Amino acid sequence: MRPVLLAIWLFLLALPAMADASPRVATTLDPADGTVMVGQPVRLHVRVLFADDMAHPPLVSVPETPGAQVMRFESQALTVRDQIDGQSYVGKEFEFVVYPRRAGDIVIPPPRITLLDRAGDPAGEARGTGTRIHASAPPGMDASGPVLVSSHVEARQDWSPDDGSKPVAAGGAIVRTIRRQADGTPALAMTDFQFVAPAGVRVYADPPVSQDQVNRGDVTGKRTDKVTYVFEKPGRYALPALVQPWWDPTQREARSLTLPGLDVTVIAAAAGHATATGLMARMASPQVLATVAGVVFVVVAALLLAPRVWRAWLARRNRRRASAAWARRAAIRAARAGNAGAAWEALTTWLARLPREEALALRQTPPLAPPLAGLERALFHGDGVWTPADGAALARAIDTCDHRPATEKAGAFAILPPLNPEFTTRG
Repeated sequence: MRPVLLAIWLFLLALPAMADASPRVATTLDPADGTVMVGQPVRLHVRVLFADDMAHPPLVSVPETPGAQVMRFESQALTVRDQIDGQSYVGKEFEFVVYPRRAGDIVIPPPRITLLDRAGDPAGEARGTGTRIHASAPPGMDASGPVLVSSHVEARQDWSPDDGSKPVAAGGAIVRTIRRQADGTPALAMTDFQFVAPAGVRVYADPPVSQDQVNRGDVTGKRTDKVTYVFEKPGRYALPALVQPWWDPTQREARSLTLPGLDVTVIAAAAGHATATGLMARMASPQVLATVAGVVFVVVAALLLAPRVWRAWLARRNRRRASAAWARRAAIRAARAGNAGAAWEALTTWLARLPREEALALRQTPPLAPPLAGLERALFHGDGVWTPADGAALARAIDTCDHRPATEKAGAFAILPPLNPEFTTRG
């Protein structure tokens, strides 16, 4: 009996030490009441404190939050020290940024804490407390899609090869490049422009490029969109303006930036060449015609054939890049590269170029659905990890999908689906 009693006595003595080993977890919001506008960031602070000594910084994540996106921009947590009831504590404070994407109450689940021993191996778990935020739709803003909330937004565009001051030959193209920047929010909150054009103009849009910058927890969203307009026949065409709406929390008002459209005059491809050829014929005298005949032939052939060959090659390249097959190959390459953001943009571009019913069916197929769900968790919810192996699995899943739709249009189309796709859970 004595060994048993001794073991019980030692266990009872160890209970206070075991209790002290459990960390204290505190979860707070900024703003404290969690009342914001849709799209306005809420900072979620998770503080994990250990009595006297911290064997190893813990791992902290926030589970999927329906109706919001949870992101973490800083890789390092802040070391903190505190005195509570005469006891010294040391630990880490982790910061997450929550972006509400719908109006109403949004419940943020308790953070998950994985405790690590001194060797960095899992040694237990802890859980914080859940929180709640309330998001209101900004007055004068459409909250059914992405809402850009920022105190400062910039947008500019460039036209190449020129701004429409010169006529364009039929078969030629103009490239429109749009660059946007917003303080305090990632590029995912920016409007997905719908690029359309009048009949007789084909539209080829490249996947958008997002380059968010983070400086001490403050994010600046940057996005570049590029679209090519190819003119099929002579005429006068009005390319439409584009509008980026946004909510200014400083002035508490809805604002917008307008990128003007462009009027383009398109002429027959060979008209200029025919005039030049006639002028040369009138200027040539019979005496020198035989001498310069070879030179004239070469010059005329170059003037007539080189632009046509270039325009034909450009049109063919643009048609190929606008196809679902090209977008599918780009999605496979992006997935294999291992960058989660680039893989998401390339994948959604491919799905957007398929018929809606086919795209919805592909999103739910067994090969594609699991890696796509993992990609969304890593990008939008902050509790997933995206590794090169996940990228390779997504590439294989895309490769197995049927990518030859019965009908494929190379005209106007939407580049990305809504920011919160239909297949994600909504609150």
